[in-house]
Amino acid sequence: MATSTQLVCPNCAGTLQFDPTIGKMKCIFCDSVFSQEEAEQFFAQQNEEEEIKESGADWGEDADGMRAYSCSTCGAEILCDQNTAATRCPYCDNTTVIEAQLSGAIKPDVVIPFAFTKEQAMEKYKGYYEKRKLIPKDFLSGSRVEEIQGVYVPFWLYDGSVSIDAEFEAADITDNGTEITRKIYKADRRGNIAFENVPADASKRMPDDIMDSVEPFDFGQLKPFSMTYMPGFLAERFDVEGDDDLERAEKRVTNTAKQKTRATVRHDEVTETRGDYKVNYTKKKYALLPIWYLTTSWNGKQWNFAMNGQTGNFTGDLPVDGTKLGIMTGGSALAAAVLLYLITKSIPFILGAALVVGLIVFLVAKGSMKPVHKATQANEYMAKKVSLVYSTDDYVRTERKKKEQRQQS
Repeated sequence: MATSTQLVCPNCAGTLQFDPTIGKMKCIFCDSVFSQEEAEQFFAQQNEEEEIKESGADWGEDADGMRAYSCSTCGAEILCDQNTAATRCPYCDNTTVIEAQLSGAIKPDVVIPFAFTKEQAMEKYKGYYEKRKLIPKDFLSGSRVEEIQGVYVPFWLYDGSVSIDAEFEAADITDNGTEITRKIYKADRRGNIAFENVPADASKRMPDDIMDSVEPFDFGQLKPFSMTYMPGFLAERFDVEGDDDLERAEKRVTNTAKQKTRATVRHDEVTETRGDYKVNYTKKKYALLPIWYLTTSWNGKQWNFAMNGQTGNFTGDLPVDGTKLGIMTGGSALAAAVLLYLITKSIPFILGAALVVGLIVFLVAKGSMKPVHKATQANEYMAKKVSLVYSTDDYVRTERKKKEQRQQS
């Protein structure tokens, strides 16, 4: 059986945990506070004294892929899967760090510490669903909320650039009242745009769309990885290899590169006629990022919610009360119809406009209850402007079209 590790308070031998409110280690028994540097010294000394040796070869793994560890606080046997890096002892409830999952060749490069406590995360959850007026009443009373968990989720962060070779057809349009003139141009753009720390979660257990929806992270706050940020939280080791996550990151940076390149063509109409965007990776980092994760069970379905443990951004799909949605949609359409009736007596116009208003309200209201999405852009992690090495807008031709004149009665 392999051994787990807990950081012990040098004053009272109690358990030290990372406190997000002060950004330091704090004893849960005597309230002693220690800096990360002090905690790292305690951790190194503790490991040396206990002579903890993890070879990575003898995991005590059973046929189901579970591994057995000995809790360093109470000595109980802890069972967890091969990707768990920090967990709780079911007997003494202390957080235990499985050091071998976060060391050696699989040691994370960087970490963002938690900035919000469990109590703050629960308040965010309550505020999140209380603002949604379309939520069914019995969801609030009938759902079973499982304990919210603070988890360090493994991510790959990608650095690099996108090389660009694109061509556009553009037009400037003028309207003098009787004729529409279109001046056509061929715009060529070549260059590159840099990106840094484009994230892709590396855990199969975490839904990709939910992890995308809690972005962005402030990667200016990345810190070199240290075990001392782990106590008090759960953690996972990556089970998606960095090369396997490349496709997700590549789609995002390519879409943003296209968008930013098109923005350099400053004409009234712009259409891309050819585009070659090649992604070049220069660096890959293994990071642990803070996520508060919560699940609820209602109506035979599991609902998942997550909060960015650094920024407080909360997300999760919510059920929609069909009756409330119908009343909101119908009421909006009726109000629009009454208002338009006072302005115009055209019944066909009023009906059409009211239908459009109702449809817009329906889509916006329903969309507000279902914000979880797959990320398609990487704007927050890319340079503001494309670095162009070649940029021309060559005049091609002029097109003119007479406007139809309405006959006055």
